[in-house]
Amino acid sequence: MSDFNEVANLRAAEVQVLAESKKSLGAVYLAGYVVECRLKHFLHLNGIPFPRSGREGHNLRGLWTSAGFTKPYGHASLFIDHWDTELRYKVALPAGVDAEDLLRGGQHLAGWVATRVRQAGSRGRSRGRGQR
Repeated sequence: MSDFNEVANLRAAEVQVLAESKKSLGAVYLAGYVVECRLKHFLHLNGIPFPRSGREGHNLRGLWTSAGFTKPYGHASLFIDHWDTELRYKVALPAGVDAEDLLRGGQHLAGWVATRVRQAGSRGRSRGRGQR
């Protein structure tokens, strides 16, 4: 199995490099993979099955729902509504969609899920201590 958390950390660093270089479409695209990997890591930690390939394996809305999370709001909602693997074939975002807003939303989602991952890991460690 891939280490989703490690991959998410690598892609997050790459997002920063792209964003600082004003390569916002690429940053948004990779931010989606950060969110995807964080979600898959959360699902794995919690024993929740998820698709590992094909279109559904990259469906942020589907992964988010599988995790049992409520619909995000603000920039995070905007990101989930607009991010898709099809961005890899685009030279620009759709008219009226701001890359900075999307990037902010993707970073918010990734951070929010990372917090849930840490909480899930803490619960697992504390359960393990109680069984010794």
